[in-house]
Amino acid sequence: MEKTTTRSHFQIQRDVIYALLLRELSSRFGKSRGGFMWVLVEPIAHLLVPVAIFGFIRQRLVPGVDYPVFLVYGFLPFLLFKTICLEIVDGVNAAQGLLSYRQVLLMDVFVAKAMAHAVIQAIVFTVVLAGLALLGYDVLPARPVEFAGILGLTALFGFGLGVVFAALASIIPDARMVIHVIFMPLYFISGILFPVTRFPDDWVRLMAFNPVLHIVELTRAMGIDGYVAMKYTSLAYPVALALVMTIIGLMLYRQRYLARVTR
Repeated sequence: MEKTTTRSHFQIQRDVIYALLLRELSSRFGKSRGGFMWVLVEPIAHLLVPVAIFGFIRQRLVPGVDYPVFLVYGFLPFLLFKTICLEIVDGVNAAQGLLSYRQVLLMDVFVAKAMAHAVIQAIVFTVVLAGLALLGYDVLPARPVEFAGILGLTALFGFGLGVVFAALASIIPDARMVIHVIFMPLYFISGILFPVTRFPDDWVRLMAFNPVLHIVELTRAMGIDGYVAMKYTSLAYPVALALVMTIIGLMLYRQRYLARVTR
């Protein structure tokens, strides 16, 4: 007689997340090289335009730091945060067909999307840094371990906030559009294009309430040798918010989705 193997709940969930991860990566990259090239279009376009506009005053913007390097170490962490957050928000509608399978939970979809886009953005980051290195820029992270830790924090913050926003969008459907729109002003007040130290101290103190600004400044401090972050930069602030948002998001998920979306 053949011996039947009973898988644990953890093994089932692990296999489901792995399958969803492969599905997400396949849908993003496609079966051709064009799929991978398309993934690079957005970050490269966002980097080339500011470099073309502000390149001629780059030394006055950030003394001692090449402007393309300054821009990369600000924009790509922001893109990681934004992508994970919005993919989770939009994942509720995209997952409706998958939820017909008894083994698939909405949280599995959320985790798979976060993991997939963390991998994708890591690839994008590596390709962009390699491209700048070929152009002669010094782009290797000055403190690689701490740098990787900040990127992990960025992904966690995006995940927690994304789950919170997804729950909010399930209550107020029109909130999804507003959530997408708020990332535009967030881009400009997070110090992506300019060092915030160029602004008056009163402005910087107000801008410091933005946790994404702290993440951007910490990323640059760990990635760029000799970069001086704004004096209000704190690691504890974004860490605390990331943990709080993740806990709140999981609580809202349990209350909102387990009984309603995955029934």
